[in-house]
Amino acid sequence: MFDIDVTHKATGEIASNRDRFVIVSPRVSGVVKELFVDWGDHVKKGQKLAVLDSVELGEVRANYKKAMAMLRMAKKNYSREKTLYKQKISSTKHFLEAENTYEQAQIELKALKEKLILMGQLEDDILGIADDQVSSLFILSAPFDGTVIEKNVAIGELKDAFTPVVTISDLTNLWVWFDIYEKDISMVQPGNKVMISVASCPDEQFEGIVTYIGVTVDEKTRTVKVRAEVDNRHEKLKPGMFAKVLLLYQSEKANSSPIVPNKAVQSDGQECFVFVPLHEGLFLRRDVTLGTRIDGHVKVTSGLSKSDSVVVKGAFLLKSGIMKEKFGEGCVH
Repeated sequence: MFDIDVTHKATGEIASNRDRFVIVSPRVSGVVKELFVDWGDHVKKGQKLAVLDSVELGEVRANYKKAMAMLRMAKKNYSREKTLYKQKISSTKHFLEAENTYEQAQIELKALKEKLILMGQLEDDILGIADDQVSSLFILSAPFDGTVIEKNVAIGELKDAFTPVVTISDLTNLWVWFDIYEKDISMVQPGNKVMISVASCPDEQFEGIVTYIGVTVDEKTRTVKVRAEVDNRHEKLKPGMFAKVLLLYQSEKANSSPIVPNKAVQSDGQECFVFVPLHEGLFLRRDVTLGTRIDGHVKVTSGLSKSDSVVVKGAFLLKSGIMKEKFGEGCVH
């Protein structure tokens, strides 16, 4: 149930939340050696997606390891020459040469480290180069929790730098795009509620919140794009679905009257009523007064609070039980 005062109907399309959407690609070319995910797999942040073998990365790692050895050697020589210079045993020329070589070794190592970072290597990966045997393998990992919605890779395939390997989207939160005519723009504000329905779940509606209103008007249709976000932890909504959108907003006379699906409301010929679940197998009949009917729903002006849940599926069966026996088993009035 939701509060309602004034509504606007629109059609829209469900889409991935682009703020929680990523195309995973390597920063350096390589051959795919292992693949750990497939279409539709749920992945966690940091989870391995694929292992690639890159000759280019292997060469840079080898050069970095060599540069580390050269730096240790230059530092040792610089320390020795510095001591001898202070003791007036070594010449100024030899001391300055050793100092310059040491500084050059530091610069070379820093440059190679920055190159490894640009290739997508993490700090821990770089620190491990000193101890491990040089490897040309590297791992692609998931940047956040999500679902694999596209896979563009096969084992043995050569992937160039920045070409897509897998696409991950967090489907627990989706966007819904719909159009509003320019004459109705004043009705819409960020934070407005929307109720979304899709063909695959005809008896359900999903609540969302308007988060963006377009800044331009389409010259042909005279409409503005509006975006809402909807919770999809139940995974009933999918990107690409068409949706009916009921925009809810409050006028100056807004109230807190809830609105329920028409199927939830029953009648005994004299009173209209709904069933409120108390606990498993036990329901309470609640007489209600109805108001405006909108898009398969009806406003309840009295007899129900916005925090109450009501039975939708099975309401007619509960009513039938009451009609047969004044109050059916498992129901209280």
